Amino acid sequence: MSTRDLIDMALRNLWKRKLRTVLTVLGVVIGTVSIVIMISIGIGMNESFRQQIEQWGNLQVIQVNNYGAENDPTKKIKLNKETLNTFSKMEYVEAVTPVVTEWMYLTCNKKYLADVSLVGIWPETMEAMGYTVVEGRTLTAEDKDAIVVGGAVAQQFYNPKLNWEMRWNSEPPTVDLFNDRITITYDYNYGTRNADKKIKDYKVNVIGKMSDSGSNSYSVVMPLEKLEEIQKEKKEYEEKMYGSSSSGSQSKSKEKTYQQVSVKVEDMEHVEEVQQAIKDMGFSAYSLTDELKAMQETTKMLRMVLGAIGAISLIVAAIGITNTMVMAIYERTKEIGIMKVIGASLSDIKRLFLAEAAFIGFAGGVIGAVISFGMSHIVNIVAAQQASQMQSSIPIWLYASAILFATFIGVLSGYLPAKRAMRLSALTAIRTE
Repeated sequence: MSTRDLIDMALRNLWKRKLRTVLTVLGVVIGTVSIVIMISIGIGMNESFRQQIEQWGNLQVIQVNNYGAENDPTKKIKLNKETLNTFSKMEYVEAVTPVVTEWMYLTCNKKYLADVSLVGIWPETMEAMGYTVVEGRTLTAEDKDAIVVGGAVAQQFYNPKLNWEMRWNSEPPTVDLFNDRITITYDYNYGTRNADKKIKDYKVNVIGKMSDSGSNSYSVVMPLEKLEEIQKEKKEYEEKMYGSSSSGSQSKSKEKTYQQVSVKVEDMEHVEEVQQAIKDMGFSAYSLTDELKAMQETTKMLRMVLGAIGAISLIVAAIGITNTMVMAIYERTKEIGIMKVIGASLSDIKRLFLAEAAFIGFAGGVIGAVISFGMSHIVNIVAAQQASQMQSSIPIWLYASAILFATFIGVLSGYLPAKRAMRLSALTAIRTE
């Protein structure tokens, strides 16, 4: 029997018993929709967690620190240039940079002030480290006095001559960061009668602006060398004025060390591997993938339960297919006997019943996939209204897998009935009424 004749006969047999076929297909549809939606909710929750954490920073960046080691000569491991060079030569590492942070002020036209977090990095690594700009450009190795500001920095400016109550109640001044005169200062009394004229203003050029949301919205990114220059002068000033310094700690030895280093990994799949390698060197290493993994672990049981519910629905559908095929054998016993007498091989009879079962599974899988698309949108609308993270996301591979799996379930469910049809005696089958 040719494949074309096999398919034609299988479809005609299913069409003869339309109601039973439709009801069996409906069972597969319900099972397919159940398992696709349940799995999609698990995928959607993971994506929601990932999007939430990406607002905090780059998932491919590892933060390395060795707190206290820079002032402890007994510790052999140090975050120095030699260590950074070792990090950069590691497999899967894309970029490495020291990170220095300091709270200071931005001034605008010598009239307005804004407290900001200055982040000093090697400028050529800015783009690799995930600092994206929405206006202007990122830092490059040629930039010395340039800065990139967070999108919310412009709203942080205030008139230092106003008291606190007036500052809160008044509208923030209009500031054009790209064209106004912007400087950096560490004078806490800047703009007031107590300002110290001995403190130097550091003129900088704003070349880019980052998003006004996310972890960098209130930060100012600048070349590490420039920030260290300002820190050094601040430290000398504070030591002269107060006998101590509040600036970031520096190494007391001649060897230059850092408190924190950022390591960018090429692919998120290798973050844990690189992170563990750094830990094995004796350093503390942290990445946002740790948070993502913790979130996913907390919902692991829920996702397993959702998948199990969907699987049970499809198992029930498989039982329905088996029942349909067994009933078909009882009803078509004489037909099977005639097929054997006129020369149909056992494999042809087996293939015929498997094809019918496969068509039921395939049809149910396709219809179920289409319905799942609509159900997914409904779930997301409800989740958005209730501000829930239980969202649905169905990638293409899930649609394809659902259809293939439903077809496989159909074939599997029809296997035993097909074997039964093969074992029927031709003479006994013909005599059956």
